[in-house]
Amino acid sequence: MINEEKKQILFKIPDMLKIIGILGGTLGLLVVILSTIAYIPEHPEFSILTTYLSDIGDTDGWPQIIFNSGTLIAAPIRYLIIVLLALRLFELGAGRAFVFTTLLIGFISTFGTILMTATPFSVAPGIHKMGIGLYFLGVVCLQLIIFIREWTLKSIPRLLPILSISMVIIFLVFAILMILYGKGIVNRNVPVIWEWMCILLSIIWVFAHSIILGDNKGKYLK
Repeated sequence: MINEEKKQILFKIPDMLKIIGILGGTLGLLVVILSTIAYIPEHPEFSILTTYLSDIGDTDGWPQIIFNSGTLIAAPIRYLIIVLLALRLFELGAGRAFVFTTLLIGFISTFGTILMTATPFSVAPGIHKMGIGLYFLGVVCLQLIIFIREWTLKSIPRLLPILSISMVIIFLVFAILMILYGKGIVNRNVPVIWEWMCILLSIIWVFAHSIILGDNKGKYLK
């Protein structure tokens, strides 16, 4: 009787990944949309070609409140998604070393997110830049590892590793353009659209992985 009760309260990893992933992706999308809506009235010149997301997060008032608080709330949820993702891939054949490495790098990236969000550039530029470095380097390494492992697991649709390697490419392009901007080689607006592509692709990645890896009935997985 006790064993039956314990079984009833256990959650399946695929189900949890799907639920938490969809909630996390929706939260991320709402944070971007709502903070942008709050930003536009005082900045009618807004454009995804000229306005950085960090500009919104560094704007006093509701834009900063919505973007920064929303990102801080989303950060631990994102890490939980990474944990569930690693465990799900472990169920599908990924090794223990993959799980350990994924959780470690995911934690570093999440810490970077919290660091750069809690300390806007105008408040502490040094700490903010360090947070950006940890976040972007963490994302690139994490997605590269996930891509390699997903590509070797034949039960996983090719869409997922393609999304993972696409994130590596987009984040690297944005990082390189920011370095070039810092050196005065390109103007300020050149990297902007790539930052928006980073956040959009990140949200798509979460939704796709949560829905497909959350499949425990064989609808998407082979």
